[in-house]
Amino acid sequence: MNCVMERMLAFGPASMSDEELVALVLAGTREMTSGEVARRVLESVGRPQGFLTRRIAELAAIPGMTATRARRLVAAVELGVRASVPADLGKPLMTAADVAARYARLATEPVEQFVAISVNARNRVVGEWVVARGWESGVNLTPRQVFTLLAKEGASRAAMVHNHPSGDPTPSAEDVRFTQRLLDAAKTLDIRVLDHVIVASGGFASIRETARGELEFG
Repeated sequence: MNCVMERMLAFGPASMSDEELVALVLAGTREMTSGEVARRVLESVGRPQGFLTRRIAELAAIPGMTATRARRLVAAVELGVRASVPADLGKPLMTAADVAARYARLATEPVEQFVAISVNARNRVVGEWVVARGWESGVNLTPRQVFTLLAKEGASRAAMVHNHPSGDPTPSAEDVRFTQRLLDAAKTLDIRVLDHVIVASGGFASIRETARGELEFG
């Protein structure tokens, strides 16, 4: 591990293999060396992108892993995901098309993700969070999870976006029902929800526009 660390210090993490990176995150395992655990983990998930669809319990079940090590690995992956998101405010999110363009990366994600976006009075992004990741056909999420986060961050204006891995951005009946629950919770907290946009490989859809007259957005 020392030679790996020296190479990282000299040439940066890009010089390390997938196995070496995982081993570094897991350094300190006792039952077997971190390299052995890393090999077993990568055999289970395949390419590094596989970590995005694995839950803590699944990783913890791999021989040599524990819940603590799994949490450490998931946290490292999440930090990497967050670091890849542009820190600049970007252009204002004035339309559903603006939201879809900013979050176009979600269109090719293999599992459903729900993102909460906080914007200022000029509709510029001041914060964005992946509140939940699910599976190919859905995600477990409650309005409480969304607005506990937004309230903690002091958001007064927000937008929501999630993806449809199926490729069809058409809002489902459940999408519309959940959006209604979000709007009800937002009113209680005096948070204005501008839109809930769905992105997919086949395009995007605005629930504000498709459910016009049925839902009352801010």
